[in-house]
Amino acid sequence: MKNKRVLTTLLLVVVLVVSSLALFVGCDSNKTELKKITFLLDYAPNTNHTGLYVAQKLGYFKEAGLDVEIVQPGNTGTSGSVASGNAEFGIDFQEQMIFNEKQGVGVTAVGAIVQHNTSGILSPVDRGIKSPKDLVGKQYATWGMPGEQAVIKLLMKSAGVDPTTLEMVPKFIENAFAEFENPNGVDCIWSFAAWDKIMLEMQGLEHNFIWMKDFEHLDYYTPVIVANNKFMNENPEVVRAFMNAVSKGYNYAIEHHRSAADILMELNPELKVNKEVVYKSQEFLAKEYKADAEYWGYIDQARWDGFFNLICSLNEPEFPTDITDGYGFTNEFLPIK
Repeated sequence: MKNKRVLTTLLLVVVLVVSSLALFVGCDSNKTELKKITFLLDYAPNTNHTGLYVAQKLGYFKEAGLDVEIVQPGNTGTSGSVASGNAEFGIDFQEQMIFNEKQGVGVTAVGAIVQHNTSGILSPVDRGIKSPKDLVGKQYATWGMPGEQAVIKLLMKSAGVDPTTLEMVPKFIENAFAEFENPNGVDCIWSFAAWDKIMLEMQGLEHNFIWMKDFEHLDYYTPVIVANNKFMNENPEVVRAFMNAVSKGYNYAIEHHRSAADILMELNPELKVNKEVVYKSQEFLAKEYKADAEYWGYIDQARWDGFFNLICSLNEPEFPTDITDGYGFTNEFLPIK
């Protein structure tokens, strides 16, 4: 009798263990595997990218079923790298996307990081560059990118001066303050107000800044998030989930700019060397991410097409002479809120 009770007890234990294992296996098999996504930056991490890092840190990507790896760019352009499948998403600039249709580069802008063009020509005040006409005879540090140089030509032509009178010096500027303090440095650079301009202000260097957005059709979209066309067409719900998470990240940065800056620096500790610049930059961009748009990421077709048409009007061999209206962007994947 005693042996029978022991045997019954052992059988009960075995049943419970087997049931527990079955339950565990069942739960694990129902667990949704995260979709792996690679996102290619345009440059080293900075405040233009804050919404992405917020989405990563606060779990917005994970909530969307995504495992997102944010990587820094190599030597090739972002659009080309994304189009070739090295990443599903990345960051590019509308002035560089001018060539995509003609060259068959398969990417589409799916959201504007900053609503208005916050870039411009930055120079120390003693160089006397207050308008595009003052660029005559000056030295400008160029990245060597055709789209960039096309905009400089447009600026000078708008002022009625010859673009060939500006010396374009191939040079990558890491520190605008050091460059301008150097007697052999260039006279001006193309920069974004949210970084170099703020840095010069904090370091007490008087400067001039020619805002691109002050000129007709130069209030274009820079930077923008681009998606691989093939991936986008085959995985529309993944793209929508990704952009929803990114939108949440940027809306958080709009509402909580200081804590968003802390997240950016936590995930990119090298930025802490310029901690106060990061805070000031984030405060500035909090007002610029969405600005006067109805929702973050929105791209206005009139502004988008207007810029492309202006570049085409240069009628120069290196640029396309015509681009399809509405080519290169979509608002389809943005959450409207």
